[in-house]
Amino acid sequence: MTGAHSRTEQRVAATCLIVFASLLMAMVVVEMIMVTSPERFTLQADFLQKANLHFVMPYFLAYLVIGGLGLVGVTGLVMVYGQSQHYRMTARVAQACALAYFAINYWLWSAMWIVQHKITLLTRHPTHPEDWVAQIFDAADAFWSLAGWGGMGPAILLFATLGLLMLRGVHLLTRAAAWTFIALAVLQFVSLVYVGLRGFGISNEGEFSLILDLLLVAGRILAFLLAGTALYVEKGVFSRSGRSH
Repeated sequence: MTGAHSRTEQRVAATCLIVFASLLMAMVVVEMIMVTSPERFTLQADFLQKANLHFVMPYFLAYLVIGGLGLVGVTGLVMVYGQSQHYRMTARVAQACALAYFAINYWLWSAMWIVQHKITLLTRHPTHPEDWVAQIFDAADAFWSLAGWGGMGPAILLFATLGLLMLRGVHLLTRAAAWTFIALAVLQFVSLVYVGLRGFGISNEGEFSLILDLLLVAGRILAFLLAGTALYVEKGVFSRSGRSH
């Protein structure tokens, strides 16, 4: 592979990471608007929204594309910072975790919009669904937790390994991204421990839980944005990982 080709792939990966972070921030804004809507929390309103394919399809496509951009960007990131023999296992773990993380947190999340839409098709009257259809739809909300909880393990490992790989960089921007990823891994673990100690029933209540959620969301956006920008300026000059022989 030529140096010019490698540099092009590096820029493509950097662009994917920056676009990924930007779209992630846009989706956070959209979700915040949805959460503040008073009609969002009624079963009937939610059923009607999910029954409308024009409402569901943009979410399905958005998370599908976001997940793809993130995976391509992180793959390029690992290829650049995981070149050393000393980091071979770390790079492989990062690649495996990246695939699991984006498949679960974004593509599975994307598919859930279509799954709930398919449930609404069980009735011919979306405005007045039969009780058994409404019960199935309401119970299907539990499947959203698959994305959140299923992706937690890959997320912790991914953020930790990306942080370790990027610590090889000599640029301040690269090291800032590395420590942001490491902080994310710690915060994700703290969040898991906090839920375990407090109990699932009240895990979303209280100022500390809200602060953790905000830090995780803001941290993901910042980390991937910094990583993408660092990848643009990276010239392949890394700090030593061991003694010379």
